[in-house]
Amino acid sequence: MTLSKRLALAMKEKGFTQSSLARKAGMAQSMIWKLISGNAHSTSKIVELAKILGVRPEWLNDGVEPMYPAHPQQHPVYYSNLTPVKIYNGSHDTEHLLMIPNLLNTTNCRAYKITSDSGCYEAPRGTFIVVDANETPGNNDLVYAKIKEDYSVYRFVDGGTDKYLAVDDSRVPLISISEVELLGVIVYLLRNLKRVQTGNKGNTEI
Repeated sequence: MTLSKRLALAMKEKGFTQSSLARKAGMAQSMIWKLISGNAHSTSKIVELAKILGVRPEWLNDGVEPMYPAHPQQHPVYYSNLTPVKIYNGSHDTEHLLMIPNLLNTTNCRAYKITSDSGCYEAPRGTFIVVDANETPGNNDLVYAKIKEDYSVYRFVDGGTDKYLAVDDSRVPLISISEVELLGVIVYLLRNLKRVQTGNKGNTEI
């Protein structure tokens, strides 16, 4: 398994997008993309990335097993508390809250549940995403958009003067950004989450 695949696996298991990991590590999002795509084969931030992702630096850099430290406190990821984000169904507030680690400024964030396969492998059906409406998308960032009456996850493609949305199937044509309502950049995602907190009814499956 290559560094790019190990990094992608650790990000997937911890729910990090390229932009959220880059922000947490103090790196350019383009560098995270280069590592995942295999265009870069090393980084001086490998120890920092391993700490954030909760994996052993030796595994992340060289593939030396095990993936996780025997004593997780050796490489902890600290969250001072959790922050609630409202979950929406399209433009409607569901009155449910998704609790996420307090790593992000959630002032402009909304959460959504993906109810059908999006075409981007990071966000299959059942994934909860947190979207920042004020974040400026960078090349290859995951974004949430509305096309006609359909909401879904896409990959942002910066073509210089033209901007597009894409999915992972290269046979599907690019979509001009002018044809969609861009709701924001996905800054956090959770897969296979079964229960969330509501305002006053305890935990509820949605």
